Amino acid sequence: MKRISLVVTIALLVGCETPASVPGTPTSQTWLCGREYVNHAWGYQRRGVVFDVSGTVLKYELRGGGNSSTRPWSPNDMSRLTEADLKQRYAGAMASGQKIPAADITEHLPLVETASQATPSKPQMTAADMGQHLTYCYTYDEKAKIYSQVMIDNRGDWTSTNPSAAARKLAQWIERAIGTEP
Repeated sequence: MKRISLVVTIALLVGCETPASVPGTPTSQTWLCGREYVNHAWGYQRRGVVFDVSGTVLKYELRGGGNSSTRPWSPNDMSRLTEADLKQRYAGAMASGQKIPAADITEHLPLVETASQATPSKPQMTAADMGQHLTYCYTYDEKAKIYSQVMIDNRGDWTSTNPSAAARKLAQWIERAIGTEP
């Protein structure tokens, strides 16, 4: 009987490391927040850092020139992203070895929904050929299995920001968690 209790306890503890075990997260959501740089000025380049609901931090980088087979990631609707869309976005992403504590994710996850309710500022042209530095998070519709990108901050050729207090808190947390550069 003790062995069965031990096996059940170990299984429960191991299960605590899955994304579905983070309190307050939908069971099917994979992706949570990230920071990305995109530029088309001198050949396509996109690099970023993203983390999932289990706290795993991943990094990716894509570059393409005139004859490159690298295609720009360009979904039709950022408010209706599927898991397949995001797999394409993060193609080639590698685990960085960094892990965000589950308690941090649990604390900040409700802010994503709050930030999603704000209307971002109107984009202002601020540069040319600089590219875009985007900080974002995702809300997730469990029933439809659809992600919606929530813009937290966008700087570069065009600058816009999410004016909500929740977005400011998320921006500070993301900076502390994964740094300022994608």
